[in-house]
Amino acid sequence: MLEIRGVSRSYRPPTGFMRALLRSAVTTEVRALDDVTLCAEPGRIHGLVGPNGAGKTTLIRIVSGLLSPDSGTVSLDGVDPSSDRRAAGRRLGLVLADDRSLYWRLTGRQNLEFHGTLHGLTTEQARSRSEELLEQFGLAEVDRLVFGYSTGMRAKLGIARALVHEPAVVVLDEPTRSLDPVAANEVCGLLRQLADDGHTVVLSSHRLEELERTAHDVSVLIDGHIRFSGEMDSLRSEGSTVASKLESMLLEDMRPDYERGEGPR
Repeated sequence: MLEIRGVSRSYRPPTGFMRALLRSAVTTEVRALDDVTLCAEPGRIHGLVGPNGAGKTTLIRIVSGLLSPDSGTVSLDGVDPSSDRRAAGRRLGLVLADDRSLYWRLTGRQNLEFHGTLHGLTTEQARSRSEELLEQFGLAEVDRLVFGYSTGMRAKLGIARALVHEPAVVVLDEPTRSLDPVAANEVCGLLRQLADDGHTVVLSSHRLEELERTAHDVSVLIDGHIRFSGEMDSLRSEGSTVASKLESMLLEDMRPDYERGEGPR
């Protein structure tokens, strides 16, 4: 289970001599998250959706222990990642957007075995677990270097890599962003299988229609605030106003920069 209670986080511009040393686009304090509360339960997929700049990536980094909140608490299967990142890492499988944790000059099997040993598995355990995951994800017959994988195959291997140490909670930041519809559907099917196996799955996505097909629950994050949190089926009824606003913001994100007056055509 993943419980987030009253989490807030601000980004502050560097001051004094640090301003000369650090490159920062922040000139005033930015409130990325404001009193965010949500709960993702075992055996369910919890969608996290919001427009660009809503705070989704900041929240995921706090859950993973890469950032600490200014206030509030996170319980990752009973562990606070800000106070015990190592213990939290044993309970968390993390797939970040544009993740670079796969070594392209190793095979998929070698990647999984390597990451398994990093998580404390013995060589034999890592080999056995890797074979199990390759079979589960349909990659057992693909015995070549990862740079020869298709985008969809790399996405599936990235998820398998996050599962090699059998975490209780799996958090994915837009895993289908660069995939074609067929590959995206395959990945979503794998996520449903993870939930059916008892994992807590948190899926961050820009695609509301994808979450409607995949997620059991959803939290809508806009401007650092949770605007709706509940069952996916209730978003269109109880949260209809929020859903309409969200859809218009997501459509705006998809427009080219020049159409928004943000760059040359």
